[in-house]
Amino acid sequence: MSSLYDDDILLWSEQQAAAIRRLGRNARELPNELDIENLAEEIESVGRSELVSVESDLERMLVHLIRLVVEPDSTSVRHWRSEIAAFHASARRRYSPSMRQRIDVNALWRSAREQSLLAYEGKEHERVVGVSIKAPFVVDELLAEKIDVVGLASRLH
Repeated sequence: MSSLYDDDILLWSEQQAAAIRRLGRNARELPNELDIENLAEEIESVGRSELVSVESDLERMLVHLIRLVVEPDSTSVRHWRSEIAAFHASARRRYSPSMRQRIDVNALWRSAREQSLLAYEGKEHERVVGVSIKAPFVVDELLAEKIDVVGLASRLH
């Protein structure tokens, strides 16, 4: 039997922090040394940390997808595909349903694109310039049970 902690750490952390704050406001018998606000903040940070990790994995996936398009003949293509699969697996392990509406794929895409623009010069830079400014993917595609690296990369052309 799974718990909310197991199923959605972000939602669990927010609910627990709210409960701790209510307890602090309503309970007269709590010890003075119990730092309710900082305790609640630490509990919330558990969920936020997981969200940041998922976003980081997704952003790194996007950077690598751009690399596949910018340097299709690179000897690193197989490595980049492998990295995308690893970032995908990591994001899926940490992902919780309540993160879905909080992940801004367009912001992650803009960051990945900007990193790529700074990393390349010449014809590769021009290829990045040609990549869509708006994210060509949605969260569900990036967190699908099985990642289709070739299919995602082909959509960037």
